[in-house]
Amino acid sequence: MIRHLRPPVDVDALVADAVARGRVVRLVVAGETKAATLEAFADALDFPGWFGGNLDRLARHDDGEAELVVGGVLALQRDDPFAAAQLNGVLGEVALAHPRFHVSVIER
Repeated sequence: MIRHLRPPVDVDALVADAVARGRVVRLVVAGETKAATLEAFADALDFPGWFGGNLDRLARHDDGEAELVVGGVLALQRDDPFAAAQLNGVLGEVALAHPRFHVSVIER
């Protein structure tokens, strides 16, 4: 499932709710560029060194109960709308393919 949330969002409460539901939670703050955003995903999700700078790694999600909380997308949308659309598409595809993988995109 993917959902888009607009401020105000209580991130602590969002994380607490996901943890209470038994999910592993990862927080990612998107950067102003595609490269910065990919780096943020790599860091937050502990991608291996062979990651290679794309989000295909998300498609290899192990089907465990998880929630990905992504913030900072407005800067990416403003500075690289194509990269923002790609990110949203990949997150949506992964969430659809893996029903136990939840994505919350905070529109700020």
